[in-house]
Amino acid sequence: MKRIILPFILLVLSINLNAQMTIENFAYGATSGTSADTLTNPARGGNVWRRHSGTGGPIAYKSTSLSFPGYFSNNIGGSIGFSFASTSREDANRSTIPFTSGNVYVSFLLNMSSNGGATADYFFHLLDTSFITSFRGRHYIKAGSVANTFNIGINKGSSATPVYSPINYPLDTTLLVIVKYSFNPSFLDTIYSYVIPFGTSIPTVEPGTPTMASTTDISQGDLAVLNAVAIRQGSTGTMAGTVDGIRVSNSWVNTALPVSLTSFEGQITSHQTTLLTWTTASEINNKGFEIESSQDGINFETIGFAEGVGNSKTTQKYRFEFNSNANAYYRLNQIDYDGESTYSQVIAVKNQETETKLSPNPFNDFIEITTNNPIQRAEIIDITGKIVMSENLESNIVNLNAKELLNGIYFIKLYQGDAVITKRIIKTN
Repeated sequence: MKRIILPFILLVLSINLNAQMTIENFAYGATSGTSADTLTNPARGGNVWRRHSGTGGPIAYKSTSLSFPGYFSNNIGGSIGFSFASTSREDANRSTIPFTSGNVYVSFLLNMSSNGGATADYFFHLLDTSFITSFRGRHYIKAGSVANTFNIGINKGSSATPVYSPINYPLDTTLLVIVKYSFNPSFLDTIYSYVIPFGTSIPTVEPGTPTMASTTDISQGDLAVLNAVAIRQGSTGTMAGTVDGIRVSNSWVNTALPVSLTSFEGQITSHQTTLLTWTTASEINNKGFEIESSQDGINFETIGFAEGVGNSKTTQKYRFEFNSNANAYYRLNQIDYDGESTYSQVIAVKNQETETKLSPNPFNDFIEITTNNPIQRAEIIDITGKIVMSENLESNIVNLNAKELLNGIYFIKLYQGDAVITKRIIKTN
């Protein structure tokens, strides 16, 4: 989970516990608005990504990123744009930690802007760089059964018929795709793919049924080693999309959910404090949570820190209480021990005492105040700032006699515990 933009040397590998990981968030700095904004340009990702086929039409580098709340690589760094055309176009791969046994999980964010039509073609695959043409786990796109949608499909290799998702996914919406490659020493390797739509919680454990499973194809050999991922730009149709947040690991949890946040809530207490509570279903490498506050939901500042438990496979509950009864927005910034971090969703906490009603206003002699919590004291202040009336109270409904006041504009201050509410009132005959 990280939002920081680091030079490539710090970006390549991240080790969590016993898991082996490769992370690619395309954090290669700002774009220049020129032809230099290509993935394989040494000034961008060219020291990591290598062209292995195609000429012209390079893969585009973008300084903006894709967002998928709850995903470890949510809205970090940049992204890449791929597109298909009738002419030859660049395909590129980058190395990962090598795997030769067990299960390998490869996750990435995908946002398609064009489905390419009814003729399918593939845009993403795994490979062994010793045999640069042994592309496995190819992911295909074709037009969905309704307009402005697409289907995702996979196969093991070039001669196998792709198996497609049963769901039409909308264009211009981000999906999380998790590929599982299983080495099988006694039979053929298997490849599954899980597609998680935007707005859907990421499963804390691997689902029992994948979205697609590649058919067994004995003609397609297994990988001796899985040590690279690749982006492809074909010449069939006009498919186009964005890929971001590639993660490769030998653990479902480490690929998709290093820290699984299952709830985040806030409230103003009866003591007029703000109480934030949240729970996690699992944690890996979790140093803790920065608590951030905002008045407009855009500009946030850190107001506290809650220490994490580090590593856990059981539910953990957290609370953070502080002296404020103001309306505000809050979010959590979860931080790993290695410095990587990610944001939670933003929640709004409202003080219900702001629903105070004054009637009538303007008023003649009496003004009635109705509010949710008891009022301890009421003060009426004139426009010079002088307190002209003050009463001690203890009620939710107050009828103030202010017939002695002169006509004019006043302010009434209502004291409710630590909260103070100020309203403008007008006295008339």
